[in-house]
Amino acid sequence: MKPVAISMVLDWLRAEGLLQDVAPQAVLRVAPSTVITGFASVDLAGPGDASFWVGDTVKNETNANGFASSLLDSVRTGLLFVPQGLMPAEKVAVASGKEFAPGVGCIVPVENPYHAMVCFLEKFADSFAGGECAGDVTSGSFVGSGCAGDVAKSARVHASAVVEGRVGENAFVGPGCVVMRGATLGAGCVLEANVTIYPNVVVGEDCVFQAGAVIGSRGFGFYEYEGRRRPVPHLAGVRIGRGCSFGANTVVAAGFLSPTTIGDNCHFDSFVQIAHNCRLGNNIFMASQSGLAGSVTVEEDVELAGGAQVANHLTLGKGARIAAKAGVTKSIPAGLTVSGFPAEEITVWRRSMVRLRQMGQK
Repeated sequence: MKPVAISMVLDWLRAEGLLQDVAPQAVLRVAPSTVITGFASVDLAGPGDASFWVGDTVKNETNANGFASSLLDSVRTGLLFVPQGLMPAEKVAVASGKEFAPGVGCIVPVENPYHAMVCFLEKFADSFAGGECAGDVTSGSFVGSGCAGDVAKSARVHASAVVEGRVGENAFVGPGCVVMRGATLGAGCVLEANVTIYPNVVVGEDCVFQAGAVIGSRGFGFYEYEGRRRPVPHLAGVRIGRGCSFGANTVVAAGFLSPTTIGDNCHFDSFVQIAHNCRLGNNIFMASQSGLAGSVTVEEDVELAGGAQVANHLTLGKGARIAAKAGVTKSIPAGLTVSGFPAEEITVWRRSMVRLRQMGQK
């Protein structure tokens, strides 16, 4: 990754008109030694990361909003975009008797923190994604063009596959597969045919991907700025644990600032959709045509039957069961089984269906 000095970021912000030096405190704090080496959502960001905060508001598709100001004392990010006029530093000091977000290296008020973060990614993200070629190919069956990947000697790669990332020991990359630069495929993984692994995807050991699976593609996210909708860059990739399986034509979208994550021993049928910023625990099972909208949290041992759909920013508690074709519009407590649309506890739904049939027969 190519480090970016904070002075370079501030110069770029001024040149783009995103930082207006019209007030004495245009920048609340600048730590000159700050170097930005990555990005993450505000709750996960570290000292070298850029992030943003929009104030005490509800979450949206970024999964980075809704972070209460009272929690900013724990933030340790290097660069934080905040709303202009939110709370000047001197007012914060008077109101609380302490420094605003003391662990943040550089606090930059802007008109629209979300938009500033997107512009930052569009300008500097190439410095964070992928890196240079990892090394020469050691598998004799590799055929590709351009940047060659790092393929373990025991791995098998079909002649029609293109590998620019890393492939671990005893892995198999089948015909027509693509492992892009910046992707890592763990030992013992199997890509059956026409599987695409995008940059910044890290797959653990012994995972299986059936034909047509796509991992790390851009999420379906947009935001409105100056009267039009603009696409959100999803560059944080995907992290997958060990022993997972992905059915034919299943899609896992990349995260915005923090990766979409999947735990160990998760299994997905064909045509499953896992949207950007979702966080899945261990032992998740999703049957064919089920899907998760953006920023859904799925705790361990959850099962979704065929065609079940979950709206964004919800939580499915540990051991929850979602019946076939259910539409989940609110978070589900641990251990509960739900059905119908909108989804409700399954015995309640069954009684409702009986009553509806009885009414229809009158």
